[in-house]
Formats: sequence, C-alpha cells, structure tokens
Amino acid sequence: MEYTKDLILNVNMKDVKHKIKKGKTSWTSSILNSIKKHKTITIATISLSLFIAIDIALLTNFMYLLTSI
Repeated sequence: MEYTKDLILNVNMKDVKHKIKKGKTSWTSSILNSIKKHKTITIATISLSLFIAIDIALLTNFMYLLTSI
C-alpha cells in the first residue's frame, strides 16, 4: 500500500535529507511544559499550599494570643 502511494505520488524516501533531531531539554523547560499541560492541577496545588501556609500563620498567631491572656 505504501509502495503504491510512493509510486503514484512519485515520492522517494532516499531523497529526504533532513532528519528530526530531538535535543536534550533542560529541567526548567520540562517543568514549564508540564505546567502548561496540566494547568488545573498546577493551580490547585499552588492554591492548596497557599491556603495551608495562611492556615499555619493564623493558627500560630491564635496560639500566641491565647498564651498571652
């Protein structure tokens, strides 16, 4: 099937000189690509960590308030 397509379209794979070379990607670009692919998971993770940090800060301030009474 492929051979007949090549004959009909007059395509010769020996004439193709360019090849796709996959270069080594840096760790930062791989992280950015995964963030772009999984936006909802990234937003949920960032907001969850922010809420946890705010909760810890509020709890420690409340504990200091209770100990000062």
